[in-house]
Formats: sequence, structure tokens, C-alpha cells
Amino acid sequence: YAKRTAVRPSDGRQVAAHVAFFTSRAFRLEVVDLGAGPEPTYPPMGDALRAQGWVAGVNGGFFHPDWRPAGLVVSQGKRINRFETAKLLSGVVYGDDGGTHIVRRAHFRDHPGITALLQTGPYLVERGRTVRGLSTSDPRRRTFIATDGRGRWVLGATLSTLTLADLAQSLSAPGALASWRVDRAINLDGGSSTGFFFDRKAGDAPVVLHPWKRVRNVLGIRPR
Repeated sequence: YAKRTAVRPSDGRQVAAHVAFFTSRAFRLEVVDLGAGPEPTYPPMGDALRAQGWVAGVNGGFFHPDWRPAGLVVSQGKRINRFETAKLLSGVVYGDDGGTHIVRRAHFRDHPGITALLQTGPYLVERGRTVRGLSTSDPRRRTFIATDGRGRWVLGATLSTLTLADLAQSLSAPGALASWRVDRAINLDGGSSTGFFFDRKAGDAPVVLHPWKRVRNVLGIRPR
């Protein structure tokens, strides 16, 4: 766990984020579905993660007003909803026996053995470069997952407000929100859904950032 700071490219102000670093060799990606009704299975997000024995997690993918998830979700091997073609849902983050992966929607190949998956977006960083055309308006708290493409990963939630373009530039800047060069990064549901959890163990209180509203699912990791 770390609390990282970066400079917001749009105006030079400092922004902060909770981040959890992990490797796909040591940790498995998980998704827990919180249910379709107005009351979640686990009211606080942290309770959902503790109940599953997770080390760290963030709020997950987008959802419709009726709580139906936007796009395909695989939670503990169970498939929920289906692929959607909305422009926002441009990528897929998933876990299988081979590790954790982020791919473009068009490049995703469904296969047996996927235990966790979220269709989400937009892509923020690709091949180490900020994706062009990201929004420069509507700053808000953001949630993301990123990798160096070599098995190192980070889950994060910002405490400060950023545009999507700001977040992408902060992630692609060496040593800003990640301590290594980001090869790929993708946005998760943010704004009032932004949440973060890290279990410090050893009797210390966990790091918790509660979402301001009910979310449909959470994305996290547990030891293999």
C-alpha cells in the first residue's frame, strides 16, 4: 500500500491517491457481485472484501439505474449480463490461471477458466502512452487498474478530482501514481462510486475509502 501524489496536468495542482501494488504471480484477481436489489449483499464495501479474505480492492464496473451491470461481469466464475458495445466499455480486465490481463474489447477472446472479469473503460494508457481523445472536462474522483505489462499491477482510487485526460497523463508519467512505467491502464467506475480498501493486517486498522453510493460490484485481489 502507498498514498501517492502527482501533479494534475490541467492546472499544476497536486492530487493524491490510495494505491495497492501486487504481482499476478502472487495474487489472483477477484470480482464480487453485490446483487441487483437496492440493498447490497454486504452494505459497506470493506465488509465484502473482508468476507472474501481479500488483501485489497476497489469499486468495480459501471451499472445501469436499475443496478444491472454495464457490460459483461464474471464473479467467482459466474457470468452476469453480457457484452455491450457502448463506446465507454472499450476494454476488459480479467483473471484466469495465466494471471491478470487488460485487453481491448475487440481483442478479447472468451475461454474457459476465466474466474473474474469486468468490461469497463475507457482505456487510459496503451503501450506506455496516454490514449488520445480522453475527456478534459468533468473532473471527479477516479478508480483505475494498471500494469507494467510484466506482471506488476496497481489498483488505485484518487482522493482528488481529475479528468480522464489528467488521470491518464498522471499514470503515464514515470514515478507519479505508479513506481514503474505503466504499459496499460484502464478506468473503472468513479465519481460517487469511488472506493478503496487495503487490509494492513498485524492489528492495524485497514485503509478504507467508502463510496458515496451503493455500487454493483467490487474488484480486488487475494493470495493465490
